[in-house]
Amino acid sequence: SGVERYALRPHDPRYSAFPLVENPSLDATIDYVIARSPGTDTYARYEHEVEQKNTGMMDKTKAFFSPFKAIHEANPREILERRENVTLRPLLLMQGELDDMPPAVQTRFVDAFKAAGGKIDYSIFAASDHQWVYEPGPQTDRAHAMARAFIARQVNN
Repeated sequence: SGVERYALRPHDPRYSAFPLVENPSLDATIDYVIARSPGTDTYARYEHEVEQKNTGMMDKTKAFFSPFKAIHEANPREILERRENVTLRPLLLMQGELDDMPPAVQTRFVDAFKAAGGKIDYSIFAASDHQWVYEPGPQTDRAHAMARAFIARQVNN
């Protein structure tokens, strides 16, 4: 979910902590985003961790979002639904159908992104879990082809 926060708020110093020392005036913000099963709804992810009794991830989430109410301020879906003034970079989002975070959570983010005026390509990969791209095969080949085509469209615009 870090890349989504950075893409939405590219000039927020909390998300752009790596200045280009050689040329600080250079705008190095990203032009587009390709994401696989991203954390686009950090609070829904936390609720899912609670439901699954995944105490390890619950503890990590609480440590990352301290104070815990920051989970809402930094939640990409909530940022969009609050209609904050954000940057909307073209986004390719690929989600495994069997991901531990249900595709319905991503769909809610996709809907919020589109409602805010963003351009997004969203694909659910059938019979694929969270780490589906780690195994070579037809789904990985499809993801690579989608990413190449997406990049080509971005650089040729």
